[in-house]
Amino acid sequence: MPKTIREERLRWILPICHKEIKLVDVAKICPHSQRSLERWLAAYRQYGEQGLEPRSTRPKSNPRETHIRIKEEIIAYRKKNKECAKVLAWKLEREKGIQINARTVGKILKAE
Repeated sequence: MPKTIREERLRWILPICHKEIKLVDVAKICPHSQRSLERWLAAYRQYGEQGLEPRSTRPKSNPRETHIRIKEEIIAYRKKNKECAKVLAWKLEREKGIQINARTVGKILKAE
């Protein structure tokens, strides 16, 4: 039995790669889909065994994230005044010119 995901994928891909059996035939007995086998085969041909390692689906960045400076101001206002998210959003817009949704302010305060 394979111990890692890479070994499991390699077990299904190698007979196809060595032209011992067709991909369609393997797909009939394999617990994984034909599309998965096709992807694994392409990754194996392009990158070798390293291509069969599972990749993270986590995003590498979040360009729409609220700036740290704004988060710090929200937290500082909250510590000073103890007001709700709506009032904080309204005051930030009026006094500092920072337009931010009250729901975003609430999320920032909850995370803190």
